[in-house]
Amino acid sequence: MKSKPTESEIIDWCVAYLAKSLNLTPERIDPQAKFARLGMDSAASVFLVSDLEDWLGIDLSVEMLFEHQTPAALARYLAARCAEHQHAAG
Repeated sequence: MKSKPTESEIIDWCVAYLAKSLNLTPERIDPQAKFARLGMDSAASVFLVSDLEDWLGIDLSVEMLFEHQTPAALARYLAARCAEHQHAAG
């Protein structure tokens, strides 16, 4: 991870990712909607977490989606994790 992404950038990434994965327009993805309501199943969740790990450069677990059940909540959590990771690495 070159620089820590903002919460807003993570939301935008999640919305774009979900829109592509679920064959929807980004406007149809509500960042406040639960992943399950958006149509995410367990396999899609694994792919989401894997792609987030690749993008952010940090280890994540699929279980975090049970604790942070919307793109907005996930983005808040990930922005904080990225800040901690960058602080620890710096």
